[in-house]
Amino acid sequence: MYVKELRLSGFRNYKEESFSFCSGTNIIYGNNAQGKTNALEAVYLFSIGKSFRTQQDRELIRFDEAFTKIDVCFDDAQRENEIEIVVRRDRKKQIKINGVPINKMGELIGCFTVVLFSPDELNLTKGSPNARRRFLDIAVSQMRPKYYHLLRRYNKVLEQRNNLIKKLRHTNDETLKETLGVWNEKLSDYGMSVVTYRKKFVETLKTYAKEIHLEISGEEFGLAYRTGFSSKEEFLEKLNHSLNRELEMGFTLYGPHRDDLDIDIGGKDIKTYGSQGQHRSAVLALKLAQADMIFEDTGEYPVLLLDDIMSELDAGRRSYLSGKIKNKQVIITCTDAEDLPESANAKLIHIENGKII
Repeated sequence: MYVKELRLSGFRNYKEESFSFCSGTNIIYGNNAQGKTNALEAVYLFSIGKSFRTQQDRELIRFDEAFTKIDVCFDDAQRENEIEIVVRRDRKKQIKINGVPINKMGELIGCFTVVLFSPDELNLTKGSPNARRRFLDIAVSQMRPKYYHLLRRYNKVLEQRNNLIKKLRHTNDETLKETLGVWNEKLSDYGMSVVTYRKKFVETLKTYAKEIHLEISGEEFGLAYRTGFSSKEEFLEKLNHSLNRELEMGFTLYGPHRDDLDIDIGGKDIKTYGSQGQHRSAVLALKLAQADMIFEDTGEYPVLLLDDIMSELDAGRRSYLSGKIKNKQVIITCTDAEDLPESANAKLIHIENGKII
């Protein structure tokens, strides 16, 4: 997969700008707060329809504009493609793939794949379980778009069940309690399917990540998916017997929305005992493993987005990453391109105040 051109109109601090990329290394450089990460954010949007920086689409619109329009032209193994996204302040986001409007976000998932590396990605190993679930959900969805639809159904049922629990906190209505059984059945059905997808992905990811991590650091890497149940029946039983506690708490206590990834280095939990360097190695291994999995599964390597991370890595990790991204399309942001050995054979794009100069 190869991004050829990115066009931005009214996006963040960009008035009108067009980027042309080469099929190898592209370096977007300039001082801080000039729009480097904004350009990466735009590319990322085409993969899942959402930003990695904000949940509010209106924040993507330039302050003096009514809307933003961005489009990308890219090649895959079959053809040249174009995706267009329009975000207005007062309307639903509009997306076209090769000129055809899509009705659901799920139609976009899997069309254009990226893997993002940024300083914030350390939350993957340091942060809350939510960060690790989000990583899993995005990664699995890009490879298996059906999972995206399944997860949406699970979340809708979860929302309905949580609303019912809140109502039951204030009433003893037996009819409502009977309704809970229906939601329990649906939640356990969708929930077990979500867990099955995640477990299968994690098992393969572990194989790739172990090898990469050993090459980076020489240390053993452990990865396991942690869930509260092993079958639909066990999940359903927990739902059926947890109502009293759930009424106290006000939400559903069991399900894949509470699951987590266990990550260890040399048999020790990374969140508790990991050094800064070990966290960086682990995240690097997971992200590179994800990219390799996408290639093995689809035959196409995802576009790699590296947001100001080269300066975060020591010489050894940086050298390893440089070797792994060779002959692949990568878009790197940094403040000074001369600091990057990769710049010798790269396309350089200098950004100043939302303009290419």
